[in-house]
Amino acid sequence: MIRGARAALLVIACWLAAWRGVARAEPPSMSAGPAEPTTASGARHDAPAPMGELPMPIAVSHGRVTVRAVDGTERIATQLAERADIALAQIAADLPGLPVPGKVDLRLVRDARDLSRAAPPGRGAPAWAAGVAYPDLGVVVVALARDGADLDPIATASHEMAHLALGAALRLPDGDDRIPRWLHEGFAWQHSTDSADGRMTTLFGMAWFGSVIPIGELDAGFPAEELPAARAYAESYDFVEFLSRRGRWDDGSDAGDRDPFRRFLRYLAAGDQLDRASVRAYGRPIGALFEEWRSDLKQRYMWMPVELFGLLLWLLAAMLVVLAWRRRRRQYRRAYAEWDRQEAAARAAAVDHDSGRMDHVGQPPFVRWPGQPDPLAPLDGAEDADEPARDDDTPPRLLN
Repeated sequence: MIRGARAALLVIACWLAAWRGVARAEPPSMSAGPAEPTTASGARHDAPAPMGELPMPIAVSHGRVTVRAVDGTERIATQLAERADIALAQIAADLPGLPVPGKVDLRLVRDARDLSRAAPPGRGAPAWAAGVAYPDLGVVVVALARDGADLDPIATASHEMAHLALGAALRLPDGDDRIPRWLHEGFAWQHSTDSADGRMTTLFGMAWFGSVIPIGELDAGFPAEELPAARAYAESYDFVEFLSRRGRWDDGSDAGDRDPFRRFLRYLAAGDQLDRASVRAYGRPIGALFEEWRSDLKQRYMWMPVELFGLLLWLLAAMLVVLAWRRRRRQYRRAYAEWDRQEAAARAAAVDHDSGRMDHVGQPPFVRWPGQPDPLAPLDGAEDADEPARDDDTPPRLLN
């Protein structure tokens, strides 16, 4: 009941935010996504990437991940190396048969303002980002805090390494990266552990007010500023999530599995154009799949207020039933207590009556027969005026 009420309040807040035109979402890790390469995108990064201007004396390696960090972050760097290596293995398992990064250079800074200083020379980082990936170099830079608020470096690193892994998986030999930005962001968000409340707010507003970005314009919806890109980030995640659970056939009752999505990625890696890979994996071009997703988005969010209104009615009815039951139980308890009190008083009165009656038992009165003398009359000569004097031969009078 409490969970249902919280969900209802969240959706009401989402609708109000969308209606006021301020609905927005941040990327889960506030990531800038993959940075644009300035070298050949097919370049290998077996050799260590050049360090930035920020000193990073700490180095911790675990598996394929090496964490370089600033002073005073030894414990966090060690935990990050272990967790990042596990996350990288999980991401690689989602890309079967495709190349994955052999090594990851993960750099840890204290504040997001230092991201650009820790980036490879000649590379930058958006001012609003909490992490940034450089797939062509195998470098990820994450921050511990942003604008005075603590961040989750493990969630940010998982998001950025997904960018890294997908870039390594789909990069063509001639250096032509065929991955659209929305596919990059959607895949990375699927491997992040951050909350989706902000994204839900944005999608709710997009469904109600028809502000979905067309698929042909989606890549252009990622400007350098954070807030204008909110819809593009949320839309990318939800569309890729739809592709990953659609299955091979268009069947609303069958959520399918992830295998068609993985085949779609393999076809892209083999050199297929986006539409050809989509037709081979799903049987429909990417534009038709986008329209399916748009219809699914409306069904999920347009009907949500109606469903939640029904849920609120059920919750209200359940609360009334519980209150009525508690009230009736209190009435029964009071009635039972009154009956017990009355029975106890009646038993006490009966005991008092019986004991008082035994204390007042006396001699029954004598009733004479007509003409019969009173045997209890005085014998000292005081004759009863109504009886004749008896002589000594008169038999004694008896009680009747």
